[in-house]
Amino acid sequence: MTKPTLNSSDSLPTPDSGATCGELAESTDSLWRPSWLHWLISALSGTVEIEKQTAWLKKSNEELRQSNKEARIAHEQRLKMLREENARLAELESKLDAVLPKYNSSSTQPTETDGH
Repeated sequence: MTKPTLNSSDSLPTPDSGATCGELAESTDSLWRPSWLHWLISALSGTVEIEKQTAWLKKSNEELRQSNKEARIAHEQRLKMLREENARLAELESKLDAVLPKYNSSSTQPTETDGH
């Protein structure tokens, strides 16, 4: 004799049949899709909303991690560009320093051939 088994297609309670709160519940319903047995145990123990909120928090944390990673990469690229620009400006400044003192010293200092 075999024992009857229940399939997920049997008409049993689902997380969608419970009352939910606002947008959080709507968004978490799609995140948390447990097996009917897990849902039944959670419903009986009163943890359905906690499970939904936990799933929402996990998704939110992952999105924040990804956003932080993208922001860090953009920041590092901007920092690299600024360093390259600073190096280029330093090179131009050293070239100017090499040219300007020679020009300034010859035009401001009187020479001995002026007849003084």
